[in-house]
Amino acid sequence: MRAVLVTGAAGLIGSHLCEAFAQAGWKVRALDKPGSDCTAARLAGATVSAAELAQPDGALAAAELASGARLIAHAAYPGPNELYEALASARAAMAAALQARASFLLLSSTSVYGRPRNLPCEEGEVKLPVDRHGAIRWAVEREAFLWRRTRGLELAVLRPALTYGPRQRRGLAVILAIAALAARSGRALWLPRRGPVVHTVHAQDVAQAAVLVGSDAGTLDGRAFNVADDVPLPLEELARAVLQAAGAREAGRLPYSPRPARFVLWLAKHLPEWVLWAPLNRRIARAWRMAFGGQPPVPPPRLEPDLLEQLSADRWYDTQRLRALGFAPRFPSAVEGLQQLALQSRTHGLLPSAQPALAP
Repeated sequence: MRAVLVTGAAGLIGSHLCEAFAQAGWKVRALDKPGSDCTAARLAGATVSAAELAQPDGALAAAELASGARLIAHAAYPGPNELYEALASARAAMAAALQARASFLLLSSTSVYGRPRNLPCEEGEVKLPVDRHGAIRWAVEREAFLWRRTRGLELAVLRPALTYGPRQRRGLAVILAIAALAARSGRALWLPRRGPVVHTVHAQDVAQAAVLVGSDAGTLDGRAFNVADDVPLPLEELARAVLQAAGAREAGRLPYSPRPARFVLWLAKHLPEWVLWAPLNRRIARAWRMAFGGQPPVPPPRLEPDLLEQLSADRWYDTQRLRALGFAPRFPSAVEGLQQLALQSRTHGLLPSAQPALAP
């Protein structure tokens, strides 16, 4: 049986990788930091281990876990402020792949392109990341390609677009949760008029692409693949899809002009946290606790300024290279994907109902 080691197995993409590889008949070994919630990986049948990959002991643990594996799928990502840890984790995983003579599949991001000059953006587009997230992703990619050239690492790279799905704690899932709170309180929300084009992808489709590429990683050595759904949406349509999935009402449309909007987004992104983001997140946390009677099943959603960069310029990506391998997304657009995510989250009690329950 083919074996795969998945790093970052507790994360949004990592947990879906464990499920997809297990469903495809692979023996899955999952690795993440001590204390991480790897419930999804365990339920998928993965053998779960805990180690700090960026530390020497963690690197040794990764090497042991990689023994006999055919593929190392590296989805571990410490965050946009942890360049040293991101590079150290990647080096440990790559060293484990070399020792095991396994292929290395790096889960990166389309944020490495920054604001693409040519649309749709192909894999060969110049890499000009404009935020810390993209800069760290690109630094890890450069390190991986350096190891390929100098040490013979068999490397393939996936670059997912803006990703959403179950178990997400940031990004679109946060916006969906906030829209659900608005629906519960009966508040209508305003939408931008058109706005920039945003390209998304469901985490299950990222995992499907990983299985597809990982199964033939040896012959795809040195290649990178954009991963996105079929239908990039203007911001207005994406926001409307979020409202419809959450059951919230639309108040109307606000004019959107690219240059003033970009300035406002830049200002909001660079304001000190105590001025805007901390008070806003406190209000969201209070509403979240009230929606669940003081005992929410998961921590409250938290808005982060990094998401604003995704809304500041047109972004859509060419996926023909991946489609040539037979890739077809299960969720062709965020409209279907967000509806499914909201339904699944409410079914499991992870999203507040659209209306508060009436007293008997």
